[in-house]
Amino acid sequence: MARTTGSRWANLRLFLSLLAVAAFLLLMPARFTAPLRVVFKEVAGPVETPLYQASGRALAASGTLTDLFLREDRGRALERELTHLRNRTEQLEEELLRRQMRLDSFEKLELEPFEFRALRAAISAYDTAGARRGISVRAGTAHGVQVGQGVTAFGALVGIVREAGPRHCRVRLITDPRSVVPARLPRSRSVCLVMGTGTETCRVEWVDRDAFVEPGDVLLTSSLQVEPAPDLLLPDGLPVATVEEVKPDRMRPLFYKVTAAPRVNLARLEEVEILIPEEP
Repeated sequence: MARTTGSRWANLRLFLSLLAVAAFLLLMPARFTAPLRVVFKEVAGPVETPLYQASGRALAASGTLTDLFLREDRGRALERELTHLRNRTEQLEEELLRRQMRLDSFEKLELEPFEFRALRAAISAYDTAGARRGISVRAGTAHGVQVGQGVTAFGALVGIVREAGPRHCRVRLITDPRSVVPARLPRSRSVCLVMGTGTETCRVEWVDRDAFVEPGDVLLTSSLQVEPAPDLLLPDGLPVATVEEVKPDRMRPLFYKVTAAPRVNLARLEEVEILIPEEP
């Protein structure tokens, strides 16, 4: 027990002595401690350099690991983006195939071999309730009027006969949301559809990116029979609308988004001409 107590006191005295020496060196003027600092650097220099190099290599290794993790994250993100693009490409290819099949079906249709005579008739009323765009005309089945015949004014198409009575008929204007008129582009002769929007303009569907179309082009009627309107009786080459705007379609990258305006002011019509087909 006495030996253990003596050992503790010896350790305490050694610690206090070292502490006193350290305080003495700390409080001494710099000119007295300069030689000691030089000696310390000479002794610790060979050890200090490897320590700094080791710490530098450790930092570099940590940076390399961080870069590796970032590259792996970026690689996974690129793989996900590539998968998304592949799926989108497959969807666009399927949509293009459907559109091509529909356009091919247009080409297989035959033109109606009719000649037409114009029946002039006065307008009795306008129908603009809700989203409808139509007129009532004082001519009916007694004059040869039938559903599906085209109606013109000033040499341009303005609508299609949709109801026919003995003395009156109802005409759906080309701006009506239910209106669908087959047409062709003037330069490429590509088939398209002029569809009403319920406003003063129409939209033109199925205009692909390879078609030659620009603002100012006049869309012409086609006598093709299309699915939305199978009973149309129209001559070829009748002006329908003038292209106003052409821009890429974001939802359908393979097609244009085309807006067209009727050739005639449909709000100020007084008389129209109903085109009645006659077999040659």
